[in-house]
Amino acid sequence: MATLKCKFCSKVFNDPDAMAAHLENYHADMIPPDMEPYQFYYYLKTGKTHGNCVMCKQPTGWNPKTKKYKRFCENPKCKIAYRNMFKTRMIGTYGKVTLLNDPDQQKKMLANRSISGLYEWSDHSKKLPYTGSYELSFLKFLDEVMDFDSSDVMAPSPHTYNYIYEGKQHFYIPDFFIPSLNLEIEIKDGGDNPNMHHKIQDVDKEKERLKDEVMRTNSSNFNYLKIVNKQNEIFFKYLELAKKKFAANDNTPIFYGIKEIREDYEKMDYGFLSDCGIALLCDIVDCLPSMPGDLRQWVNYHITDPYFDMAIF
Repeated sequence: MATLKCKFCSKVFNDPDAMAAHLENYHADMIPPDMEPYQFYYYLKTGKTHGNCVMCKQPTGWNPKTKKYKRFCENPKCKIAYRNMFKTRMIGTYGKVTLLNDPDQQKKMLANRSISGLYEWSDHSKKLPYTGSYELSFLKFLDEVMDFDSSDVMAPSPHTYNYIYEGKQHFYIPDFFIPSLNLEIEIKDGGDNPNMHHKIQDVDKEKERLKDEVMRTNSSNFNYLKIVNKQNEIFFKYLELAKKKFAANDNTPIFYGIKEIREDYEKMDYGFLSDCGIALLCDIVDCLPSMPGDLRQWVNYHITDPYFDMAIF
């Protein structure tokens, strides 16, 4: 973790939130009335009082949830132009062979499924499409739990990626894009649908691995987060990691895919629990709100893991 020094009293901190709290508690008279403490810390570090729209270059506002300036202005035409720009770029690179290989057609087909729909933000500011219950769960999480700014969510992502499976080119479109974080988000179930044949599950797992690899090696410097089985709280972990990298002046992309999810669970040290103890905890895990979060996750991981042929639920 980087060492952060207050510009006014030279007190040292190792956490951006602690620095922002210090500025609010001891140097509130220095904070402009139109800035929140963390935004002021961001200003002291970068000199920026606003962002700039990636399309029209007009000033953009602060997103208090992502703790970044927005990358688009309030003009909806800029987001449309951004989508069209990447669409044109993709056509120039890959061309369009068939309707099934056309990302626009893929989006339309997904949007027309019976489990798809439009989610209206609680403040009625925007309606966003979703393609299944897992995507809907994440939108509700952003809206109802995080009180997230709907203008900073694009669904689906405007970006298209390609990967090769069994010698054929396939297109991949992440479920969401959060511009202020430069973040692609992919939402998946755990691959344990009992109604799905195991061979289809195996194909899906391999495709997900290939998609992760494409995102890991992409040269566009987008960040990437995969959320499985409605474990939406992992988004909090991403935000914490993003803050730490900003404080450390680390501009390398953040990547969190299936491999990283598994590694995180395996690092949790609750090996002292016996199989019997795990079975008992399995029965009562939902009845123990005071259980440490990482212990709850560890228990869940060792109980059900469809992705890794062990048990993640």
